[in-house]
Amino acid sequence: MTLNVKSIRLRLRKLEQYITELEKQQELDLEEFRDDFTAQLAVERALQAAIECCSDIASHLISTYGLGQPETQRDLFQVLARLGYLDHEYADAMSDMVSLRNRLVHLYWDVDVERIYSYLLTDVALLKDFRDFALELLAAEDEAQGEEPG
Repeated sequence: MTLNVKSIRLRLRKLEQYITELEKQQELDLEEFRDDFTAQLAVERALQAAIECCSDIASHLISTYGLGQPETQRDLFQVLARLGYLDHEYADAMSDMVSLRNRLVHLYWDVDVERIYSYLLTDVALLKDFRDFALELLAAEDEAQGEEPG
């Protein structure tokens, strides 16, 4: 079975949009962020959707390559780490991102603005790293199929 490159590319395009929005919001200092409810909502939604893009891609890889059956969304990144696709420390951080996504979705009324701001400043790099990982996999897949990357 081969990767559904079209599906992965779509998610990567969306992930790039979310990363771009998060980077714009990083220009705010904490006080500005606290006072800007619209910015808070933008960050929460962009983080949630970006994490889901990463989880969707990880799930597709695991399914396509028959790498196992993760029990939870958090386990997706652990499976990839166990099989050498991701560094274990990075997989732990991405699993924590899934927990953040779950909190944003299920405990949306109880989100700490300062913690979200901290995630905004530190965790966008994790999303970029996953984007780069997925792009490398697509390039390898293109090469194996004898196609030009793109």
